Amino acid sequence: MLKICAISDIHRGYNNIYRLQPEIESSDIVVIAGDIGPLKWYTRWDAYTGTIARINKPILAVHGNWDGGKVQQFLAPYSIHAGFTIVDDIGFFGVGGSIKTPLHTPVEYTEDEIYNFLCRGFEHIKNQPIKVLISHNPPKNVCDRTIFKTNAGSTAIAQFCLDYNIDLCICGHIHEAYGVAQLGNTTVVNAGTFKSGYYASILVALNGVEAAIKRL
Repeated sequence: MLKICAISDIHRGYNNIYRLQPEIESSDIVVIAGDIGPLKWYTRWDAYTGTIARINKPILAVHGNWDGGKVQQFLAPYSIHAGFTIVDDIGFFGVGGSIKTPLHTPVEYTEDEIYNFLCRGFEHIKNQPIKVLISHNPPKNVCDRTIFKTNAGSTAIAQFCLDYNIDLCICGHIHEAYGVAQLGNTTVVNAGTFKSGYYASILVALNGVEAAIKRL
């Protein structure tokens, strides 16, 4: 069994890392599902990097749609965007950024690009008994309902989860859509916005996935 502490959408809420320490200590790995940024003129970059560096567990991450080149460079040692890693026979693969948004944020992709990124990582973990997708963008129609009553998820991510029986999808992006839901055989966990204290505690085993959204 693997215990995951998942956070997303940090958005200057990096000091919450200190309050999360007990959960981090009891977990095997920490997942960051994107959106450390955006970086502004008042952003203390050393505070971001120094605080996240205090996480004393293995980190798996993808960038968010607000995470430009500087953030992506910082996340590079942890990133599985269009890539993969294997932990205890669990195959992790990932995709960062988001689909196109009305805000024209720094890192947006077409659905075709997202699907191609997914394929690149999945190819290396497809034979693992448990498959976990880390995505900033949630899948379409699952944990993706905005305050404007629209569904802002990715059709490519949703279809990929259904086509390949992905066991777990950890995501964020739509702050108000935090929660746990099912998409076929896939457990979808939107960790919510860490800036507001939300995070996900997840147990992954051969016999299934257990997940809960918590708040500091």
